[in-house]
Amino acid sequence: MQTIGIALLGVGTVGSAVARTLQEKGDELARQTGLQLVVRWGMARHPERVIAAGLPEQAATTSLDPILEDPNVVVIVEALGGEEPAATYMKRALQAGKHVVTANKEALSKHFAELVAVAREQQRALLFEASVGAGIPLMASLRQLLSVNRVERIRGIVNGTTNFILTLMAEEGVPYHDALREAQRLGYAEPDPTADVEGLDAAYKLSILASLAAGRHLHPDRIDRRGITSVTPDQILDARTRGGAVKLIAEALRKDEEWELRVHPIFVPGSDLLAHVRLNLNAIELTCDRVGTVVLYGPGAGPAPTAAALLADVIDAVRFGPALLPEVEVAR
Repeated sequence: MQTIGIALLGVGTVGSAVARTLQEKGDELARQTGLQLVVRWGMARHPERVIAAGLPEQAATTSLDPILEDPNVVVIVEALGGEEPAATYMKRALQAGKHVVTANKEALSKHFAELVAVAREQQRALLFEASVGAGIPLMASLRQLLSVNRVERIRGIVNGTTNFILTLMAEEGVPYHDALREAQRLGYAEPDPTADVEGLDAAYKLSILASLAAGRHLHPDRIDRRGITSVTPDQILDARTRGGAVKLIAEALRKDEEWELRVHPIFVPGSDLLAHVRLNLNAIELTCDRVGTVVLYGPGAGPAPTAAALLADVIDAVRFGPALLPEVEVAR
């Protein structure tokens, strides 16, 4: 049995879910994998959050430095969210010789090529299964497809919050602001829902997927983006009358060696399976030159599936190291 020290950067909803999952399933994971995962540090602005997550008081820190200096920390789980300081912390962790796993789509989408380059230079893993689709094994599937296939199109519903809002508006006739409040009450939407409802979250995720497919960094700033705040009840009713639905669709389409990237609310006909993806679920179509179209469907958010994906990445980081790094050039 090999003991693997990990550190949590951020012990909020996701970080504490990782800690709880290890408390509940750590021994089972050890039997299955031969790896005993031990949380040695939890970094949080308020140390009491670390203790509330069930970690010992001596594991709490407000600084990254003791984590980077600890030779027993093998993998760092970045669960801070936002671009900074997360991007800088991930870079420092890789430079210190630590593997990094993350669910942070904003930091990753904006610094993708740089972080991959640092990981390759240091021969360390950088894994991010949880950054798009939470518990859906999207990165693993895309990695396998890319070994033989050329991806021609990526299309799907990648934001559960907006899909939940649009579902309530369509099925229950709920006005937009009431549907948003219900999403916030259930924890699907943040108190400031801008990233979700303006399409930013979907754009970050599309950037990551398209960068993998293209083999170069496609920054989210280049995505033609429109959110759902302008969707009207009349548009929702018209879509239902026509047998379809209004959905926030993220799409990346290969045109020769260039890519068209967009996130828009559009009418989806009833004959399209994406029209039937309800509530906070996600569905992503990957269209390839050899296998045709592959569809992945499931819970795209939530602390439990996100924690499961992060821990699966921790195990893969230890097993495979930098072997799973994508080939990514600097953006053109």
